[in-house]
Amino acid sequence: MAADSKKRVPDSGTLFSFVVMAFALVLVVFSPFSVAGECGAEKIDAYFTVKYVHDGDTLHLVGGKKVRLIGINTPEVARDKKPAEPYANAARDVLKKLFKADSRVGVQYGHERKDRYGRTLAHLYLADGSSVQQRLLDKGLAMAIAIPPNLHSVDCYQQSERLARIKRQGLWQDGGPEVLDAASLRGGDQGFTRLKGRVDKVTWHKKWIWISFSDKASLRISRDDAHYFEKGLLASLAQKKVEARGWLTQRKGRWSIRVRHPSSLSVVGD
Repeated sequence: MAADSKKRVPDSGTLFSFVVMAFALVLVVFSPFSVAGECGAEKIDAYFTVKYVHDGDTLHLVGGKKVRLIGINTPEVARDKKPAEPYANAARDVLKKLFKADSRVGVQYGHERKDRYGRTLAHLYLADGSSVQQRLLDKGLAMAIAIPPNLHSVDCYQQSERLARIKRQGLWQDGGPEVLDAASLRGGDQGFTRLKGRVDKVTWHKKWIWISFSDKASLRISRDDAHYFEKGLLASLAQKKVEARGWLTQRKGRWSIRVRHPSSLSVVGD
C-alpha cells in the first residue's frame, strides 16, 4: 500500500492538551517545592559534626556549640515532669535519623548569633544542600516562626509549612496545635502558642504597640520591630478577629505574646 503523502495535522483538542501538559510540567520543574534545597543557604559559614540531638529544634555540635534552629519551633519534649507534646519525639527522631548517616552539617549563622540563653542561632544544611529546617516543616513536625533580624528563608519556611498543612502532615493532621481563645486563658497557659481573639483596641505607646483583646490578654509589638508592619493595617485591626503565634507569657495576671513579624499575625474574620 502506498504511503499517505498527507501529513497528519493535530486537531485543536490535541494541541490544547499538549499545551496544558507542557504548562503543568513547567510548573512542576520551577515550583519552589520541586527540588531539594530550595530554602538554600546564602553561604555556609562553617562545617561541624553533630554530637547530640536535644529535641526537634536544638542540638549540640562537636566542639561545644549548642545550636537553636532559626525560623522554626517544634513541640516540647518531656521535661520537669511534663509529658512530651504531640509530635515532639517524632521531630527529635527525624533529626537523629538525618544525622545518623552523615553527622556533618553546614552552618549559616543568623545575623543575631546568640539567643538570650546563649545558644548559637543558625540555619543548618545537609550534604546535599537541603535545609534541615525545611525537612521538619515539610513533614509537619515544626511551625514556622520569624524572629528579626534572622529572616533568611522566612518566605520559604512559610511556604513549606503551608504545604504541610494542605497535605495534613504531622501535627496538621487534625488542624494543627490547639488555638487558644484569648477570652478563655487559664493560669497554666504559657509557652509557644497559637492565640485567637477579637481585638478590642490598638494603642501606640513609647516602646510598644498594644493589640488588646481585653484587659487581661493582648499582643505587643516592639517599636524596634514596628517597621516590619504596615501602620494602616495595624490600626485597622480593631474589632477584627485575629490569630497570632509566639510565646505566651503571663505577668501580674495579664497574658501577652510578643509578635515580631507580620507572618505571625493574621486576620481570620471581621
